[in-house]
Amino acid sequence: MSNHQTGRSFLAALQLADSFFPSGMYAHSHGLESMVARGWVKNADDVAQYLHNLLAWSILPCDGVALVNAHRAARYGDLETLTDIDWHLHAMKLPEEFRLASCHSGRRILDETASLMTCDSGASISADYRQLVLEHATPGTGAVALGVVAHAFDIPADNALLMYCHSFAVGMLGAAQRLLPLTHSEAQRILLSMQEPTTGSAANLNARDWREMTSFSPQADIASMLHSHDDVRMFAS
Repeated sequence: MSNHQTGRSFLAALQLADSFFPSGMYAHSHGLESMVARGWVKNADDVAQYLHNLLAWSILPCDGVALVNAHRAARYGDLETLTDIDWHLHAMKLPEEFRLASCHSGRRILDETASLMTCDSGASISADYRQLVLEHATPGTGAVALGVVAHAFDIPADNALLMYCHSFAVGMLGAAQRLLPLTHSEAQRILLSMQEPTTGSAANLNARDWREMTSFSPQADIASMLHSHDDVRMFAS
């Protein structure tokens, strides 16, 4: 890849990972609102621990594995494998709110990028996958959609994975600032503290097959299931 291509893919990664990009991820607290309402998360340290646990035990080994495998399948134009990964990730998300949040984000990513792509093989597989999502032949989960779109924009899989983790963390910290007395400085420190464990774990995911997705976040799952019954909610999940 030339320096020009590398620069363009880097800028595309920044654009997709920015909160300015309308992916819909920032309308979700990923169970945090329910955790705060029940007193399970009370301060910055609790937020940091909750975020760390979700990244380590669910986002990276589940969504992350789906993303890098979706990126690879897109590179080979393998729609059948893409849909298999998509449905598998969808099934791995036990609470309905998490499934809906993931699909909402994935469809927004596909819709918003559809008109931004040039006519090449990457854009073609993205368009074909989006059509399957529109036809409800595949759920269109966020991680799989981002893997497909990242391939179309020549963003390497490992960078796309870090983009996904960054967006997830920023979205949750933004929610935390509205739910708790969490300062911008505290949020930035938490975000920085996630870098080393996230990059360390991400480095080991490229060789993992999509059938090896794992997710273990029982407290977050329970909080999300309870969230749908709360009378007052700021966030969709």
